[in-house]
Amino acid sequence: MTISDLNDRLNELFPPETAWSGDAIGLQIDHHPQDGDIHSVLIAYEITEEVVTEALLHHVDCICVFHPLIFSPLRTITRQDRVSSLVYDLIRNNIGVIVIHTNFDTHPLGTNALAAKAIGLVESSIQPLVPDMHHERFGMGIIGSLSEQMKSFQFAEHCASIFGSPVRYTKGKTNDIKTVAMVCGSGSQYMQHALEAKVDCFITADVKYHQYHEAKGSIMLIDPGHAEMEKFVVEGLTTLLKQDEKIKELKIISSEVNTSPILYV
Repeated sequence: MTISDLNDRLNELFPPETAWSGDAIGLQIDHHPQDGDIHSVLIAYEITEEVVTEALLHHVDCICVFHPLIFSPLRTITRQDRVSSLVYDLIRNNIGVIVIHTNFDTHPLGTNALAAKAIGLVESSIQPLVPDMHHERFGMGIIGSLSEQMKSFQFAEHCASIFGSPVRYTKGKTNDIKTVAMVCGSGSQYMQHALEAKVDCFITADVKYHQYHEAKGSIMLIDPGHAEMEKFVVEGLTTLLKQDEKIKELKIISSEVNTSPILYV
Protein backbone atom coordinates (compact mmCIF):
# COMPACT_ATOMS: atom_id res chain seq x y z
CA MET A 1 0.00 0.00 0.00
CA THR A 2 1.36 3.42 -0.96
CA ILE A 3 0.64 6.58 0.99
CA SER A 4 -1.72 7.63 -1.82
CA ASP A 5 -3.56 4.30 -1.47
CA LEU A 6 -3.89 4.95 2.26
CA ASN A 7 -5.16 8.48 1.68
CA ASP A 8 -7.72 7.20 -0.83
CA ARG A 9 -8.98 4.60 1.63
CA LEU A 10 -9.21 7.16 4.43
CA ASN A 11 -11.27 9.38 2.12
CA GLU A 12 -13.69 6.47 1.68
CA LEU A 13 -13.95 5.91 5.44
CA PHE A 14 -14.05 9.61 6.37
CA PRO A 15 -15.49 11.46 3.35
CA PRO A 16 -13.84 14.88 2.83
CA GLU A 17 -17.20 16.41 1.97
CA THR A 18 -18.35 15.79 5.56
CA ALA A 19 -15.59 18.06 6.91
CA TRP A 20 -15.86 21.79 7.53
CA SER A 21 -15.46 23.81 4.36
CA GLY A 22 -11.84 24.93 4.09
CA ASP A 23 -10.51 22.46 6.64
CA ALA A 24 -6.93 21.37 5.92
CA ILE A 25 -7.49 17.63 5.63
CA GLY A 26 -5.93 14.88 3.51
CA LEU A 27 -2.37 14.30 2.36
CA GLN A 28 -0.12 17.14 3.54
CA ILE A 29 3.36 15.60 3.20
CA ASP A 30 4.09 12.86 0.66
CA HIS A 31 6.33 9.85 1.15
CA HIS A 32 9.24 9.14 -1.20
CA PRO A 33 9.12 7.39 -3.61
CA GLN A 34 5.47 8.06 -4.46
CA ASP A 35 4.94 4.52 -5.72
CA GLY A 36 6.80 2.95 -2.79
CA ASP A 37 4.98 0.89 -0.18
CA ILE A 38 4.54 2.13 3.36
CA HIS A 39 4.47 -0.32 6.23
CA SER A 40 3.70 1.53 9.45
CA VAL A 41 1.59 4.48 10.56
CA LEU A 42 1.59 6.50 13.78
CA ILE A 43 -1.81 7.83 14.90
CA ALA A 44 -1.39 11.16 16.71
CA TYR A 45 -3.57 13.97 18.04
CA GLU A 46 -1.22 16.63 16.63
CA ILE A 47 2.42 16.91 15.58
CA THR A 48 5.04 18.28 17.94
CA GLU A 49 8.79 17.75 18.24
CA GLU A 50 8.06 14.94 20.71
CA VAL A 51 5.71 13.22 18.24
CA VAL A 52 8.34 13.43 15.48
CA THR A 53 10.84 11.82 17.88
CA GLU A 54 8.28 9.11 18.64
CA ALA A 55 7.74 8.52 14.91
CA LEU A 56 11.49 8.13 14.40
CA LEU A 57 11.71 5.74 17.35
CA HIS A 58 9.07 3.49 15.76
CA HIS A 59 10.50 3.93 12.21
CA VAL A 60 7.07 4.82 10.81
CA ASP A 61 6.52 5.88 7.21
CA CYS A 62 3.53 8.12 7.90
CA ILE A 63 1.77 10.01 10.66
CA CYS A 64 -2.02 10.08 10.52
CA VAL A 65 -2.88 13.13 12.58
CA PHE A 66 -6.06 14.78 13.86
CA HIS A 67 -5.07 18.45 14.10
CA PRO A 68 -3.70 19.73 10.77
CA LEU A 69 0.01 20.48 10.76
CA ILE A 70 -0.18 22.88 7.80
CA PHE A 71 -3.21 25.15 8.01
CA SER A 72 -1.98 28.51 6.76
CA PRO A 73 0.28 28.77 3.68
CA LEU A 74 3.97 28.29 4.45
CA ARG A 75 6.09 31.10 3.00
CA THR A 76 9.34 29.34 3.92
CA ILE A 77 10.47 25.99 5.29
CA THR A 78 13.12 26.99 7.82
CA ARG A 79 13.80 26.70 11.54
CA GLN A 80 12.26 30.12 12.16
CA ASP A 81 8.82 28.95 13.26
CA ARG A 82 7.30 25.82 14.82
CA VAL A 83 5.31 24.50 11.84
CA SER A 84 7.95 24.96 9.15
CA SER A 85 10.57 23.44 11.46
CA LEU A 86 8.41 20.34 11.91
CA VAL A 87 7.77 20.13 8.16
CA TYR A 88 11.55 20.35 7.63
CA ASP A 89 12.19 17.41 9.97
CA LEU A 90 9.39 15.28 8.51
CA ILE A 91 10.55 15.75 4.93
CA ARG A 92 14.19 15.16 5.90
CA ASN A 93 13.22 11.87 7.59
CA ASN A 94 10.78 10.86 4.80
CA ILE A 95 7.73 10.71 7.06
CA GLY A 96 4.44 11.44 5.33
CA VAL A 97 1.50 13.22 6.94
CA ILE A 98 -2.23 12.65 6.41
CA VAL A 99 -4.83 14.72 8.29
CA ILE A 100 -8.25 13.44 9.43
CA HIS A 101 -9.88 16.30 11.31
CA THR A 102 -13.48 17.51 11.09
CA ASN A 103 -14.26 14.54 8.83
CA PHE A 104 -13.59 12.45 11.96
CA ASP A 105 -15.70 14.79 14.10
CA THR A 106 -18.70 14.11 11.86
CA HIS A 107 -18.19 10.34 11.67
CA PRO A 108 -20.81 8.18 13.47
CA LEU A 109 -18.00 6.60 15.52
CA GLY A 110 -15.79 9.69 15.56
CA THR A 111 -14.75 12.42 18.00
CA ASN A 112 -18.18 13.33 19.36
CA ALA A 113 -19.45 9.75 19.55
CA LEU A 114 -16.36 8.75 21.55
CA ALA A 115 -16.88 11.58 24.04
CA ALA A 116 -20.60 10.79 24.26
CA LYS A 117 -19.83 7.20 25.19
CA ALA A 118 -17.30 8.37 27.77
CA ILE A 119 -19.76 10.63 29.62
CA GLY A 120 -22.39 7.90 29.60
CA LEU A 121 -24.95 8.97 27.03
CA VAL A 122 -27.25 6.08 26.13
CA GLU A 123 -26.05 4.73 22.78
CA SER A 124 -29.54 4.22 21.36
CA SER A 125 -30.40 7.87 22.08
CA ILE A 126 -27.45 9.39 20.24
CA GLN A 127 -28.05 11.23 16.98
CA PRO A 128 -26.24 14.06 15.12
CA LEU A 129 -26.85 17.60 16.37
CA VAL A 130 -26.53 18.88 12.78
CA PRO A 131 -27.10 15.92 10.43
CA ASP A 132 -25.21 15.67 7.16
CA MET A 133 -27.74 15.83 4.34
CA HIS A 134 -25.85 13.41 2.09
CA HIS A 135 -24.34 10.84 4.48
CA GLU A 136 -26.63 8.86 6.76
CA ARG A 137 -25.69 8.95 10.46
CA PHE A 138 -22.92 11.51 9.78
CA GLY A 139 -23.15 15.02 11.17
CA MET A 140 -21.54 17.65 13.39
CA GLY A 141 -22.01 17.17 17.12
CA ILE A 142 -24.35 14.82 18.93
CA ILE A 143 -27.53 14.83 21.00
CA GLY A 144 -28.21 12.13 23.55
CA SER A 145 -29.66 11.27 26.94
CA LEU A 146 -28.07 10.21 30.19
CA SER A 147 -29.26 6.91 31.62
CA GLU A 148 -30.12 8.72 34.85
CA GLN A 149 -30.90 12.36 35.53
CA MET A 150 -28.17 14.34 37.33
CA LYS A 151 -28.13 17.69 39.12
CA SER A 152 -26.20 20.38 37.24
CA PHE A 153 -23.31 20.61 39.71
CA GLN A 154 -23.11 16.81 39.89
CA PHE A 155 -22.99 16.64 36.09
CA ALA A 156 -20.28 19.34 35.96
CA GLU A 157 -18.22 17.29 38.42
CA HIS A 158 -18.84 14.19 36.31
CA CYS A 159 -17.55 15.96 33.17
CA ALA A 160 -14.48 17.20 35.04
CA SER A 161 -13.72 13.63 36.06
CA ILE A 162 -14.27 12.15 32.59
CA PHE A 163 -12.32 14.79 30.67
CA GLY A 164 -9.63 15.09 33.33
CA SER A 165 -9.66 18.86 33.72
CA PRO A 166 -11.38 21.70 35.58
CA VAL A 167 -14.57 22.74 33.79
CA ARG A 168 -16.17 26.16 33.39
CA TYR A 169 -19.96 26.17 33.34
CA THR A 170 -23.11 28.17 33.81
CA LYS A 171 -26.55 26.96 34.80
CA GLY A 172 -29.46 26.78 32.37
CA LYS A 173 -33.20 26.86 32.90
CA THR A 174 -33.26 23.60 34.86
CA ASN A 175 -31.10 22.11 37.59
CA ASP A 176 -31.96 18.60 36.40
CA ILE A 177 -29.79 17.39 33.53
CA LYS A 178 -30.98 14.55 31.34
CA THR A 179 -30.53 15.54 27.66
CA VAL A 180 -27.17 16.69 26.36
CA ALA A 181 -25.78 18.17 23.15
CA MET A 182 -22.05 18.18 22.53
CA VAL A 183 -19.57 19.43 19.95
CA CYS A 184 -15.98 18.53 20.77
CA GLY A 185 -13.35 21.20 20.18
CA SER A 186 -14.29 24.77 19.23
CA GLY A 187 -18.03 24.37 18.78
CA SER A 188 -19.68 27.30 20.54
CA GLN A 189 -21.14 28.47 17.22
CA TYR A 190 -23.47 25.46 17.46
CA MET A 191 -25.11 26.61 20.70
CA GLN A 192 -28.18 27.83 18.83
CA HIS A 193 -28.66 24.31 17.45
CA ALA A 194 -28.52 22.98 21.01
CA LEU A 195 -31.09 25.57 22.13
CA GLU A 196 -33.39 24.64 19.26
CA ALA A 197 -33.05 20.97 20.22
CA LYS A 198 -34.30 21.93 23.72
CA VAL A 199 -31.61 19.94 25.52
CA ASP A 200 -30.70 20.60 29.14
CA CYS A 201 -26.97 21.02 28.59
CA PHE A 202 -24.51 21.90 25.83
CA ILE A 203 -20.85 20.83 26.12
CA THR A 204 -18.14 22.36 23.94
CA ALA A 205 -14.75 24.07 24.23
CA ASP A 206 -13.12 27.48 23.74
CA VAL A 207 -16.24 29.24 25.02
CA LYS A 208 -15.98 33.03 25.37
CA TYR A 209 -17.12 34.93 28.46
CA HIS A 210 -20.08 36.64 26.79
CA GLN A 211 -21.35 33.29 25.50
CA TYR A 212 -21.89 32.22 29.10
CA HIS A 213 -24.13 35.27 29.50
CA GLU A 214 -26.07 34.17 26.42
CA ALA A 215 -26.52 30.66 27.83
CA LYS A 216 -27.26 31.53 31.48
CA GLY A 217 -30.84 30.72 32.35
CA SER A 218 -31.50 29.07 29.00
CA ILE A 219 -29.15 26.10 28.75
CA MET A 220 -26.39 24.69 30.93
CA LEU A 221 -23.09 25.38 29.16
CA ILE A 222 -19.94 23.40 30.03
CA ASP A 223 -16.40 23.94 28.71
CA PRO A 224 -14.02 21.12 29.73
CA GLY A 225 -11.19 22.29 27.43
CA HIS A 226 -10.33 21.69 23.77
CA ALA A 227 -7.77 18.89 23.93
CA GLU A 228 -9.54 17.40 26.93
CA MET A 229 -12.73 16.85 24.94
CA GLU A 230 -10.75 15.25 22.13
CA LYS A 231 -8.63 12.99 24.36
CA PHE A 232 -10.28 9.84 22.98
CA VAL A 233 -9.44 10.55 19.32
CA VAL A 234 -6.15 8.65 19.03
CA GLU A 235 -7.50 5.44 20.56
CA GLY A 236 -10.76 5.67 18.62
CA LEU A 237 -9.10 6.30 15.27
CA THR A 238 -6.57 3.53 15.90
CA THR A 239 -9.37 1.07 16.64
CA LEU A 240 -11.28 1.94 13.45
CA LEU A 241 -8.19 1.64 11.23
CA LYS A 242 -7.12 -1.67 12.75
CA GLN A 243 -10.56 -3.09 12.01
CA ASP A 244 -10.53 -2.07 8.34
CA GLU A 245 -9.79 -4.95 5.97
CA LYS A 246 -7.86 -2.77 3.51
CA ILE A 247 -5.68 -1.07 6.11
CA LYS A 248 -4.97 -3.82 8.63
CA GLU A 249 -1.92 -4.94 6.60
CA LEU A 250 -0.20 -1.81 7.94
CA LYS A 251 1.32 -1.64 11.40
CA ILE A 252 -0.83 0.89 13.25
CA ILE A 253 0.74 2.53 16.33
CA SER A 254 -0.99 4.88 18.77
CA SER A 255 0.98 7.90 19.89
CA GLU A 256 1.58 8.05 23.63
CA VAL A 257 2.63 11.71 23.67
CA ASN A 258 0.49 14.26 25.53
CA THR A 259 0.79 17.19 23.13
CA SER A 260 -1.32 19.80 24.95
CA PRO A 261 0.76 22.83 26.00
CA ILE A 262 -1.80 23.81 28.67
CA LEU A 263 -1.07 23.21 32.35
CA TYR A 264 -3.39 23.69 35.32
CA VAL A 265 -2.72 24.74 38.92
